[in-house]
Amino acid sequence: MTDWQTIESAPKDGTIIEIGWKFPENERMQEWFTMQWGTIKKNGLFPGVVGMWVSPDGSFTWNDQDPDGAPTHWRPSPSKEVRT
Repeated sequence: MTDWQTIESAPKDGTIIEIGWKFPENERMQEWFTMQWGTIKKNGLFPGVVGMWVSPDGSFTWNDQDPDGAPTHWRPSPSKEVRT
């Protein structure tokens, strides 16, 4: 898991990256998705939260403040495109 870094160091400038999560006691990533930070992105499931991870096509979001399953790690994506 050497290429995975803690989510706190993930770029929040629109760079497309892979983010995922793992159990603290397990070294294997459980699942990961290609996403980028959306500064003004909202999701009705999380009222009052502005800014979250979003898939490049906008069809999926991941709240990094979700106590039941926030992403824990990130790594560069093969596509390093930045979208603004």
